[in-house]
Amino acid sequence: MTVVRSIKRRVVRMEIWLSLAWARFLIRYVPFRNWRHTLGPIDAEPDAGAWPVLSEQRLDQASNIGRLVNRVANRIRLFQVVCLPRAMAGRWVLARRGIPSRIIIGSKRGEEEGKSLLFHAWLMVGDRVLTGADERAEFLAFHNSRADLERG
Repeated sequence: MTVVRSIKRRVVRMEIWLSLAWARFLIRYVPFRNWRHTLGPIDAEPDAGAWPVLSEQRLDQASNIGRLVNRVANRIRLFQVVCLPRAMAGRWVLARRGIPSRIIIGSKRGEEEGKSLLFHAWLMVGDRVLTGADERAEFLAFHNSRADLERG
C-alpha cells in the first residue's frame, strides 16, 4: 500500500469517527426535530428499479465505506455506537462523495410482556445494506404514510 493510500484511509477513518461522535451527540443531547432532516426521507426499502443506478465501482466504494463505518464503530470505547449513529455517519460520509443512500428505520414488538416497541436502523445504497444488516430481517420497515394516503 502506498503512503498516499494509507493517509487517505486514515483520513476516511477519522471522518467516520468524527461523524459517529457527532451523530451520537445529536441523538443524546439535541431534540430530534432539530436534526431529523439529516436522515433524509424515512421510508420502506425501495422497490427494484426505484433507486438511482450506480456503477459497480461506486457500489464497491459504498460497500467499503459501510465496512469501515462498522469497523470503526466496533472499536470505539468512549461512547456506545448502535445502529442509528452508524447509519447517520455512513449517510453523511457517502453524501460527501456524491453517493445517494437511504436510512431505513423499522420496528418490532419486544419479546417480554409489557415491553414496548424496539427500533432498528439500517443504511442502504441501491439494494445493498451497508450498516445494520444483521438484525434487519427481524424488523418491519416504516412506510411513508403520505404516499399511502395519496394512493388510497
